[in-house]
Amino acid sequence: MAHFVTGFIIKTDHVHQVYSKSSSLRSVSLGQGFSLFPLTDKLLDNLRIPRSKGLDDFDKLSTELTDLLAKLSVICPLLYFETEYFGGDGSQLAIVFENGKISFGPAQDVVGPINEGLRLLGVERKVNNDEFDSIGLGEYRLTHDWLK
Repeated sequence: MAHFVTGFIIKTDHVHQVYSKSSSLRSVSLGQGFSLFPLTDKLLDNLRIPRSKGLDDFDKLSTELTDLLAKLSVICPLLYFETEYFGGDGSQLAIVFENGKISFGPAQDVVGPINEGLRLLGVERKVNNDEFDSIGLGEYRLTHDWLK
């Protein structure tokens, strides 16, 4: 099965502050008091974020998106992530922004960097689950499905 999701995660307490900085963004509630902001290509176009080659090994993390996330991280820490899996093969990338700067990453691995970033935000593992599944990130496998 495929899993292609791009977005950023913050504590739900700060969603309205993020909306005040960018009204184009949309969030979805996750578990443990966190929210996901899925970043579709259409949304990035609306934000005037170019679809240039991403920084490091990221697909969508352009300089402009990095600048936006750094500005939003002054409100609260956030985890930006990308997953790209098909048939069990693929990778995930993660980076945490805090106080306008990168505080973790960029990190890439087959498994692990998103969980590490989620731990840094305060996500707790549930029995028999990692942090990713503990807050429900496995519920949808494509970024645009999160906005339905």
